[in-house]
Amino acid sequence: MTPAAYILGLVNDNIDSIDHLSSEHVHAFMIDPSDNTTTELILVVSELTDDGSDYGNDTEINIIRQVQLTFYYPPDYQYDMTAIEKSVKRVLFSKSIRCFSDAGHVMTPDNQNITNTLKFKYKEES
Repeated sequence: MTPAAYILGLVNDNIDSIDHLSSEHVHAFMIDPSDNTTTELILVVSELTDDGSDYGNDTEINIIRQVQLTFYYPPDYQYDMTAIEKSVKRVLFSKSIRCFSDAGHVMTPDNQNITNTLKFKYKEES
């Protein structure tokens, strides 16, 4: 299973623990063309380069995977963006997936969405 599929599955399996996010707005790699909401949060899960492996007896025993989650909020979003992101961090942390980068909220110049990108690492056993 790819890292994006793994994280997507975890988010969807725990969607009830994440306020103001629904499974129909959680995507891997790109926003599905059919998802044309202008009022709801959209979450996109992407993969980053692996961050090395651990070896024993010339055999890979685990690999450090990295993923990024990009949150897309409408410009007039009414809910607490930081609280939503913290709930996603809690869900992933409970599975030993740790956030190592929080880019902060920025507004995109093209469609005026507010975005934030969180990056996570986890060990995948071989």
